[in-house]
Amino acid sequence: MLVDQYKCSNHMIFFVTILGFVLAALVFINRSDKFGSNFLLALFIFFNSFYSVTAFSFISNEFRWLITKIYPFVIIPNMAAGPLMFLFFQSVFIPDFKFKRIHLLHFLPAVLFFINGLDYLFWDPTRKEILIQTFLKDTHAVFSMPTLFMPYYWHVLFRMSQTFVYVLASVYLFMKSFKSNGFKLKNDQDIHYGYFAFFLLFFIGHFLTTLVIGIRVNPRFDNLLGDTKELEILLTSSRTFFTLFIFTTLFNPKVVFEKYFETKTKKANRRAKIELAFESSNIESPKYDLLEIDRVFSEYLEDKPYLQPGFSLSTVSDEIKTPIHQISYYIKNRYDLTFNEWKNEVRVHHAMSMINDGLADNLTLESISIQCGYRSRANFVDAFKKVLNQTPSEYLAQHRSR
Repeated sequence: MLVDQYKCSNHMIFFVTILGFVLAALVFINRSDKFGSNFLLALFIFFNSFYSVTAFSFISNEFRWLITKIYPFVIIPNMAAGPLMFLFFQSVFIPDFKFKRIHLLHFLPAVLFFINGLDYLFWDPTRKEILIQTFLKDTHAVFSMPTLFMPYYWHVLFRMSQTFVYVLASVYLFMKSFKSNGFKLKNDQDIHYGYFAFFLLFFIGHFLTTLVIGIRVNPRFDNLLGDTKELEILLTSSRTFFTLFIFTTLFNPKVVFEKYFETKTKKANRRAKIELAFESSNIESPKYDLLEIDRVFSEYLEDKPYLQPGFSLSTVSDEIKTPIHQISYYIKNRYDLTFNEWKNEVRVHHAMSMINDGLADNLTLESISIQCGYRSRANFVDAFKKVLNQTPSEYLAQHRSR
């Protein structure tokens, strides 16, 4: 009777899971930052929706053809979900977090395990269909899946275990931030911990269930999963948790329509900083749209154009289509620096970051100066001394002595 109830709910959960694709699209379209937290969240929801639909097809006659068509491609969204969740929580709870190339290493196992399952692509359709049909009668048949370098039961177990480790890492980030906020449900950045608590609760259930599946379909545990009925219940339970997450997020407009809520706070903070700069200035404010200049200028700086040789005020003016005098005025009142002073400061801070992060350990001063946009070592040394009151060599020596 219980199994029959699960079968009745299967199709409902499948179609609700399709809502996950809609939710992913809404979050992606309405994100406030091009590669910010909601970019990662949209990918996370999309990949989970994709995997949920394909997992459902294992126990559905109508959709079984999906497995024969898209395996082993399903491995990538399955294994990328955990890293994406962890990176999303980093972007929310770690100030000034930015996605860097090194973060791509989180997705290396997904690529390797995709390669491990590539041999299946070369099976003919009839052989694939026979495997799926056999699997519906005997769960252990799935271990006939061809692999290149790792047996399929270890392949499955590692995939599920890796994802759950990322969930635990996300829980750690959440608890650390929640504790630092005095266990209050809301902080100054308008982060509502209640939503993220439900987020984690649903995905602990979701990924813990998939981990149980990964363990129990191992042929070494013959007595734990003798037929597909228990597998059906476990899969349905897992998708139920994901369905609850979808509904919770759909009814959270600050997440789904971030740019209409989050950017208002960002604009208010930006405007306050600019107005504060004017209040401390004796210069009468001309009628420039400083908020718009700040927005355009900030976006322009994301790619660090100031590291290019020949970077100048006229270069900025041409790139962002803003008159030179307005840019110069904005920089003076925003940073209390001339353009050249500001340019040298950001370049020197970049050099400091290279040294502190160990990226300059094997570089000469000439190489560092070139990577920071200077055409000569002498200009780099002069700028460094003006900003920090010490030479690059002295700063390097201090860094190495730590």
